[in-house]
Amino acid sequence: MLNLFTYSLPDTIHTEFSAELDRWTNASMIARLWSKDATVWTGSDEAKWLGWLDIVDEELADLQKYRDLRADLETAGFTDVLLMGMGGSSLGPEVLAMTFGKANFHILDSTVPAQVRAVEDKLDLTRTLFIVASKSGSTLEPNCFKQYFFERVVETVGRENAGRQFIAITDPGSKMEQVAKQDGFRHIFYGKPQIDGRFSALSAFGMTAAASMGIDVETFLTNAAEMVEACKT
Repeated sequence: MLNLFTYSLPDTIHTEFSAELDRWTNASMIARLWSKDATVWTGSDEAKWLGWLDIVDEELADLQKYRDLRADLETAGFTDVLLMGMGGSSLGPEVLAMTFGKANFHILDSTVPAQVRAVEDKLDLTRTLFIVASKSGSTLEPNCFKQYFFERVVETVGRENAGRQFIAITDPGSKMEQVAKQDGFRHIFYGKPQIDGRFSALSAFGMTAAASMGIDVETFLTNAAEMVEACKT
């Protein structure tokens, strides 16, 4: 059962908020938003970016990939996970790690050498899973992170084994997908092109990270689905 909440606003803001809420109600804006009516915004190209509206149902229908990932990682015996990404590709996973207290899940979203070294110093390179997260697959920073740590792992376990410590999260057909296949990555998880990176937390970009840190993805998404339904009314 969803726990609802009340709010209190200053009089001036409350008046403006109530007027805007009435406008949305009278114009059926909520229903139009959830039916992916791009005219809720500007009606230009927004229709191409509304995949986030039904991603929870899509992910709930495809949970097995996350169950399989979790089982695989437990068998493999990794002690730490390092997710490398920028912006929306790393912010969702970072919030999950902070919220659920996952100290062995690390984020690298800075190319400052001192920060890269600080993260590397925490890791046993032979027992770390590296996740490269990049929707486009062409973002400079994640590619640099991948190249650096891949070569470091090659130095440690050999080129023939290094790919087994890497996972890619990227959109289908990206350069990162090609690199991941070429280097023998352990898994490739695919984002949805119709979801911008800033809205990707409930897609593979967030849920792959969640599964890798041991979060119950099914329960998490079921709770998210309850919120989705609440937001439709």
